Amino acid sequence: MQNLNRLTKAERKFYLSIPKGIENAIPARRLTQITGMNARTLTACANGLRRKGFSIGSSRSNVDGGYYIITNEQELNSTVREMEANANKQLQSVYALKKGWRNRHNRKEVEDNG
Repeated sequence: MQNLNRLTKAERKFYLSIPKGIENAIPARRLTQITGMNARTLTACANGLRRKGFSIGSSRSNVDGGYYIITNEQELNSTVREMEANANKQLQSVYALKKGWRNRHNRKEVEDNG
């Protein structure tokens, strides 16, 4: 078991509230009831634990969606795939936002000089 002493109180509570294995994943809605934390805090705890080396899995699947402690490479790969897909969507939004801003700025420049 990993050293829980270096965790924040919220991270410790989160970690001790989640089960092992994707088949036992606990939905965020249920976890908020158990821990008293809101969804943003749960996400922050999961990310904080991951950065500290804890293997925290998450799934958005309707069947076994929720948070869990990763127990094997398949569960790790499942979580990583979802996280990478989410990161790619975020990057697409960033690029679109920048492009929209540049286009707006360029049109304004043309209007001002026209």
